[in-house]
Amino acid sequence: MVTILNLALPFFALIFLGVLAARLFRHGEDGLRWLNTFVVWFALPALIYLVIAAAPFEKLADWPFVTATSSVTIAMFLIMLCLARFVFGAPLTVAAIQATSASYGNVGYMGLPLSVAFFGPAAAVPAALVFCFDCALQFIFTAFFATLGHARDEEAHWGATAFKIVKQVAGHPFIIATVLGAVASAWQFHPPMAIETVLEMLMRAAGPVALFALGVTVGLRRFDRVGDEFAAIAGIKIFVQPFVALLVVGQLQGLEPLWLHVAVMMAALPTASNAFVLASQYKSYVEGASSAVIVTTALSALTIPAIVYAINAGWLP
Repeated sequence: MVTILNLALPFFALIFLGVLAARLFRHGEDGLRWLNTFVVWFALPALIYLVIAAAPFEKLADWPFVTATSSVTIAMFLIMLCLARFVFGAPLTVAAIQATSASYGNVGYMGLPLSVAFFGPAAAVPAALVFCFDCALQFIFTAFFATLGHARDEEAHWGATAFKIVKQVAGHPFIIATVLGAVASAWQFHPPMAIETVLEMLMRAAGPVALFALGVTVGLRRFDRVGDEFAAIAGIKIFVQPFVALLVVGQLQGLEPLWLHVAVMMAALPTASNAFVLASQYKSYVEGASSAVIVTTALSALTIPAIVYAINAGWLP
């Protein structure tokens, strides 16, 4: 257990340092934008590209794995959507944001660096697949139900919404990097040495900078009003989703144990800060989404090391 803590705590310490920096220096959102630009457009795409390009191409077309992990995410979204709508009585748009908060893990900023740190470079391939499909599903499902909730508003135009979804998904730098990496893997392409050196420098910066930026993001959020639904959101995201991932992905025949372990850890990740962004976009459940990011991130500092310890101890099938 000490070994796992020694491996995990530095990563959560980087998040804490980001929170501390946000509280001490108070530069606001403007100071975070350049940091996020570096992480989203340069550092993490370099990590994704290099790892995917170096992977055997046949590993990138594991559709049973993609179907299983995506099914878990969709199930968590729909379960929380139904709870929010029919048990807690939330309007459909609010229910959509609550469902996103309960199912959209921080698969980019946390998932990719932690997967590589805990399980080695080979873990980046399944982690990148989970990221790509989870992000695409969340953009689509959240936009669909949130727009359906605003169906009577003049601002709700389905054509414009569909175009925006396609633009968000297809134009995301992580997804572009994944596609380029897959092409490079298929053609066994290697960039010139100077370019590869730059990519490797960016890759080494990806984890620390992404986690620090996540901490700043959490530090700038407020823990505000929450309702009865909040326990369900946090419980589904932190406890139910990884357990269901273990059951569903574990049923796949011939799956490498590493891929199962990555799927479980990715499912256990806290609510992504994008849930707050989507809440702000649709002007619904903004305080609750912000609180979900804060609380689930704090809980994951305990649960993720425990999951990694269980994996290393051989407790997972």
